[in-house]
Amino acid sequence: MSRWITVPLAVAVLALLGACGTNRTQPATPTLSSDDVIRTAEAIAENTRRAASPTPSPTPTTPSPTPTLATATPPHTNTPSIPTVRARENARVRRGPGEQYELIDFLFADQTAEVLGRNENPTTGTWWFVRRIGQGLDGWVWNGVVEFSGDLARVPFLPAPPTSTPSPGPTDTATPAPSATFTP
Repeated sequence: MSRWITVPLAVAVLALLGACGTNRTQPATPTLSSDDVIRTAEAIAENTRRAASPTPSPTPTTPSPTPTLATATPPHTNTPSIPTVRARENARVRRGPGEQYELIDFLFADQTAEVLGRNENPTTGTWWFVRRIGQGLDGWVWNGVVEFSGDLARVPFLPAPPTSTPSPGPTDTATPAPSATFTP
């Protein structure tokens, strides 16, 4: 069986080797001189110049008068009737207008709240009493971290609530110790 494979394989190898040794002459590509290249380029350029059509001169047009249309003046937009604040950054919401008050919530950056009152603190400046529009607790936010919009005249001044102080614990009072009594 190996003989049947070997003979055709040997014939194929010999045919390939024989084909490699044949001397076929192929025509060589002619080499152009630099003068031939220049003459060809000049001929192409000349044909291009002859074929190009001249650009037509523009036809003058007379402008037609355009009527001026009257535009309606947009209606006056009032400042929002409800004053609001928008947090420029995360703002702390406190129980009162000052850092001494308990922190109760946050008004996150770009969240808004309705302004119900204000307090001018001589140390830290303006504080706004806000009602949360979304979820959250109502309380006081410092003006330095929010942007106010609306009619400031509509925002009343509110007094600061009392600070939460711990209530005093029970006092130690001496309680008489029970004593034993003798009964006859």
